[in-house]
Amino acid sequence: MPSSLDSKILAITRNNREAQEFSDLIASAGGRAIPLPTIEIVPKDPSAVDEFINAVNKNENEYCAFLSPQAVDVLFNHASRICKTDELVSVLNSRIVVAIGPKTKQRLVDHMIDVKMVPERYSSIGLVELFSKMENPNGKKILIPRSEASNEFVERALSALKMVVNLFFLYTVRTSEITPIWNDFILLLEQKKVDAIVFTSASNVRSFFEITQKTPHNISSLLKNVKAVIAIGPMTNEELKKRGIQSFESSEHTIGGTVDLAKIVLGK
Repeated sequence: MPSSLDSKILAITRNNREAQEFSDLIASAGGRAIPLPTIEIVPKDPSAVDEFINAVNKNENEYCAFLSPQAVDVLFNHASRICKTDELVSVLNSRIVVAIGPKTKQRLVDHMIDVKMVPERYSSIGLVELFSKMENPNGKKILIPRSEASNEFVERALSALKMVVNLFFLYTVRTSEITPIWNDFILLLEQKKVDAIVFTSASNVRSFFEITQKTPHNISSLLKNVKAVIAIGPMTNEELKKRGIQSFESSEHTIGGTVDLAKIVLGK
């Protein structure tokens, strides 16, 4: 496997803080990362923590599944603000907590949550596969704290397994404002200097095009100058396909797996 991204430029649809791991891995391989702030998280009122705790207890949910680190962050930030952290930890540890991937698991573990299940594939599809392998998922109740902007795939698929799915909307997302880094990015696109763009979620795909459509540039034409478009996960891949964009998808839906894929694709 190629180990170098020497002088390669890779953009990712995350802000500087969220893209730190990606930026470090790209830099260590000799490349340059460009974090593109694409979406902003808009949390609900902190009182949502009380509503969440009540939802866990009221519906007697056996499982609680976290589909992103952001859901963990929002929930515990709210709990800290209203001094409900201990109660939140207690109620979660009384259930079977599921994390969609290692980063989400680590966020939960950092808050003293005992994560009992992680799917083999770190994606929504992997989560559904995890429950489909259960001996009898029929009637099992699961609570999923998530974004209002998320698609309905998990809910529909788990319901098809006869599970009782309860959604709890913790936050929504909105498209970020155009910042100077976007102008730098588009200039590099025009100069054919961007080697790859990594899209991290379906929401980020939508917001990427919403932002670029506000510019005077033909982004679809400029994307043809990019050697590789990479999607983290099947849902992100599908959103790109809707826009006529073919992308590579790593078999491991993590930042590390994505960087490894970039090394292979750009090393050809």
